[in-house]
Amino acid sequence: MHIGRDVVFPDDLFVDAKYCSFISVGDSTAFGPECMLLAHDAGPEQWLGAIRVGTVVVHPSCHIGARTIIMPGVEVGPRTVIAANSVVSRSLPADTVCTGRPARPFSTLAQYIETHRQRIEAARTFEYSSYSIQFLTPERRAALVSAVLAGNVYIVGGRSAELQRSGGSDRTPLEGYVPPPPSRAEPRRGQQSC
Repeated sequence: MHIGRDVVFPDDLFVDAKYCSFISVGDSTAFGPECMLLAHDAGPEQWLGAIRVGTVVVHPSCHIGARTIIMPGVEVGPRTVIAANSVVSRSLPADTVCTGRPARPFSTLAQYIETHRQRIEAARTFEYSSYSIQFLTPERRAALVSAVLAGNVYIVGGRSAELQRSGGSDRTPLEGYVPPPPSRAEPRRGQQSC
């Protein structure tokens, strides 16, 4: 399996272990909790005695929302955001924001970023270094809860903390990490190489 640099792989991410050599995840990609990467579909097995196997390619700088399922035979273009609880059963283009079952583009990445940029300017913001869950004092928690009850807020600076290795999500290393090359060789029967 190919896993790039600076990738968030939560502990509860499900990877199709039998066929993981057909899965490739690009640099600077993040997965939310309980996502699934499937390189095979056993649906036709009961009736046809066959399973479908396909590649899964997630290009660099993608964000995959919680509980998203990515099916075999798809490619997720670079800089694509997939909303939580989506099912990716067909390839998605670069620089888009996608959602649904099946997932489809509903916005360009540029529109999505501009929408949030405007919302950040209008909303209350809180610094990650003081208001992320691990830094909350009872007073900060009360202030954050009060603000959220009044409307959406933004916690800013978390990505900077990740890059400085001072907080945020655990990621694959940025420096000195050489991802393994994608392999097209299928593991031998009973062998799991992931």
